[in-house]
Amino acid sequence: MVSPNPKSFVIPEGNLIRNPKYLCSMPQELTYDHVLTLAPDPGTAQRAKSVAHAQRWHTLEGNGRAIWGTIGDPTDPYRTAVDFEGMGFRCSCPVRRLPCKHGIGLLLLFTKANHVFQLVDNPPDWLADWLKKRSDKANKLTSTDAAPSRSPEAETALAEQRKQNRERRMTQMAAGLAELESWLLDLFRQGLATLEGQAGSYFNDLAARMVDAKLGTLARRIRQLPALMAEADWHEKLLAEIGDIYLLLRAFQRLDTLPEPMQDDLLSLAGVNLKKEDVLSQTGIQDHWLVVGQTLEEEDANLLARRTWLIGAGSGKTALLLDFSWGGAGFETTFKLGTVLRAEVVFYPSAHPQRALLKSFEYANEPFSLRNGHPTLIAFANAYADGLAENPWLGRFPAFLEGVVPVFHQKNFVLVDADRKQLPLAVAAEKGWKLVALGCGRPLGIFGTWDGEAFSPLSAVVEGQFTSI
Repeated sequence: MVSPNPKSFVIPEGNLIRNPKYLCSMPQELTYDHVLTLAPDPGTAQRAKSVAHAQRWHTLEGNGRAIWGTIGDPTDPYRTAVDFEGMGFRCSCPVRRLPCKHGIGLLLLFTKANHVFQLVDNPPDWLADWLKKRSDKANKLTSTDAAPSRSPEAETALAEQRKQNRERRMTQMAAGLAELESWLLDLFRQGLATLEGQAGSYFNDLAARMVDAKLGTLARRIRQLPALMAEADWHEKLLAEIGDIYLLLRAFQRLDTLPEPMQDDLLSLAGVNLKKEDVLSQTGIQDHWLVVGQTLEEEDANLLARRTWLIGAGSGKTALLLDFSWGGAGFETTFKLGTVLRAEVVFYPSAHPQRALLKSFEYANEPFSLRNGHPTLIAFANAYADGLAENPWLGRFPAFLEGVVPVFHQKNFVLVDADRKQLPLAVAAEKGWKLVALGCGRPLGIFGTWDGEAFSPLSAVVEGQFTSI
């Protein structure tokens, strides 16, 4: 049994104000120690303690839903807020990974001295706008099916418009794919060596034409080719990437003959994304979901991508929540490792479904039993082969490995199972040694993702608790 860590919290229903002069007491489940566990890393938690003092803040206010305050330069202070509905954090400081020390510090201060917060009926505009966006998003998730119905004529017109838009885009994509195929065939005839010494503009120009053809995902992969060529074994990696692109291209030419789920995968890879509203209109899987891993990656200069992995208790399914943050705005919702969600999860259509959306959710303070772990590395390899057979373009393959021992062998970190089979790890030295230390030569349960070459560990189960790697 794996119990959630940290304990999830429950905000009491109704107005939180119990005294006309002060805010309510902190919910019992959300103690000082539990607030610290909401920090994204130990460093943030430690730094948050230094700002959890009333004298550090210029203003401290709140109402029945949120608390907020200002801190820092009095002429241009940071504006920090915590929304208790869904537990969201906001701060105008330059730190891009939320919650930052100011958000955690504000919440810490509230746990020990909520009387220093002044009760305010009307929050400032910056906060009101943020809270409204969060409420609108929550209402949209829970009331997708309650949208007003259109007349039959309007539905027919809308369907026809969508059909025309799709046909127009498919024509553009087909032209772009034809150009890309010509480029690839020329490259195969001339050899990979012809790419050496090419300027970055050579790849960027081709990528730009793919963007014009509505093939944004392929454009991104083309821009990344020079990075592969900078590595020692670039010939093998470049050939594998180009081969993968060519397989996608040929499959797209036979799109109408493929099963519908694989068509969805191909369209997604080509850059055709379903609207969230269309995905959420489907019936999802109601289950208890454990947050087992999370990564934060910088996609572009001002774009952060957060990938949160969930495992369902009853369904045994693994779901990926993909969220984006532009310009350091932060993410709407915080999902902490080890938290259990009582949620309805809706998967995007795919031959091997992974990406999903939360149609509705609430935090649950309940124990959790993992049931879909791989007992051996052979079992894991077979599961990966099955997934690859369903979707040949499978990128990340999530897996919970049971009873594996992290070791440092021949200058590399690997996982070893009871049959002495090995799995290479893609991990920095610091995290690799942390994993070895957690195991101390004993078997662990480890969750991570496999990219076809190495396993990236995201968390480990130590004494019944999930620990981030």
